[in-house]
Amino acid sequence: MRLLVFIALGVSLAATAAQSRQIEPFPSSQLVEEKRSAPGHYRLVLSELKRTGAKTYGEQERRLSGQLWRRYWAVDDSFSLDEVGAFFDRQFKQLNLLYQCVGLDCGSSHFWANQVFDNGRLVGREANQRYWVGQRPTADGQTEVWVAYVVQRVSRQVYVALDRLMTAETVSRQVVSEQSISAALRQHYGWLPGLVVNEGSLDQSQSQALLNVLKSLPGRDKRRLYLMVHCYDASDMANNLRCSERLAQQLRVATFDGESELNILGQGALTAAPDDGVAPALRYVFWPQR
Repeated sequence: MRLLVFIALGVSLAATAAQSRQIEPFPSSQLVEEKRSAPGHYRLVLSELKRTGAKTYGEQERRLSGQLWRRYWAVDDSFSLDEVGAFFDRQFKQLNLLYQCVGLDCGSSHFWANQVFDNGRLVGREANQRYWVGQRPTADGQTEVWVAYVVQRVSRQVYVALDRLMTAETVSRQVVSEQSISAALRQHYGWLPGLVVNEGSLDQSQSQALLNVLKSLPGRDKRRLYLMVHCYDASDMANNLRCSERLAQQLRVATFDGESELNILGQGALTAAPDDGVAPALRYVFWPQR
């Protein structure tokens, strides 16, 4: 009987979610905590995890600003991880699914609990976790991003973290390769992909494709190339300038070939961002054009 009730309720809620495209909480779960905030650097992980030294990070991440609604649930212990996972999996299929992982493919549970969702209750075994990211455009031109993390603790208790972020920024997975960076450099000027910044500093590991292309340029192109780093996060232009100058210096060091440095300038937010985001961006121009 319990199974029939669960199936009927699950189908009903899934149908409702399909119509409204809202991600519904799992039935028979207790809301433990909820928070509403307006983060300027919401961390959205869109890929498998990497580890460099003592640092774990997503191979592809976005930092977004917007309105965040975050909730945590404890599921009734009569339901299994697979039941809870299947419930959310059905709902995320109604959205534009950007990324998902299951079990060991999700990497460190400590990373998700402490670095992404900021809740130690979510720590469990790596084999017993699920993660989804989905998005949809809204009628007012924003993007609605849904993120769910389901984990089973050692005690067998299943916990769920569910985020809903409303943002004005474009949200998508970006595959940045050396080929795409080289293709962008074939014009006289423009924006270069591949610059990744974490916590205010150049992330050399995630920016490796960009660094490889810049270091491999012929000497003549290196002399003609001018790179301009822009920061947009601060409301004070002076802070944006300091941020961009710091990143420019880090980029000069990271691309030094042992003989000469590239021409790299920090220019704050003195040029409009290439999109609606506030992430640091890299612009270039070849000069003179002969």
